[in-house]
Amino acid sequence: MRRPIFWFLWPARNPGPLDADAVQTTWLRICGRGPWRWAFLIALTAAVVIVVSAAGAATLAQPGLLTIMFTIVISVPLIALLARAWVAGTYVSDRGVKISGVLTTAVMPWSDIDGITASPGSRLLGLPLRVAGERVDLVWHEGITPTHVESLSPDLWLRPESFAAARDRLSTWLREST
Repeated sequence: MRRPIFWFLWPARNPGPLDADAVQTTWLRICGRGPWRWAFLIALTAAVVIVVSAAGAATLAQPGLLTIMFTIVISVPLIALLARAWVAGTYVSDRGVKISGVLTTAVMPWSDIDGITASPGSRLLGLPLRVAGERVDLVWHEGITPTHVESLSPDLWLRPESFAAARDRLSTWLREST
């Protein structure tokens, strides 16, 4: 059995039913973090640590209400955005699909999803400009919702086999959960 670092902070969990009634309740990430996302997140974490440390040092050097408020106003949003950046991705469980972005999260039950389609290209930096590549979208009764399974995402960039595996994994979850 693998134990996480600081295993004593995690309570022991009941494994639940081990028969046909077993239900996957934890959210599983469709595609693991790729090398580009790891590099970006580690660099971003280092930058946030430096900025928050500098703000804290400024507060300690010149204590006052204004510097404390400035430190809080700078530190809290940066740490919150960094935490959201670490969990951004597409997750699945027996309940449905969860698409977590840095600012938003959408959860769709499997019963609402009609299918999965691939669309050509993805948007460059949120602009209407499309770039080459492929993206997997969820088709449901309210329209089409894009996922984080993109050939140009930091998780799957320059790894076409991983993109195909993630697309197949999402299709398998849909087929077996409906």
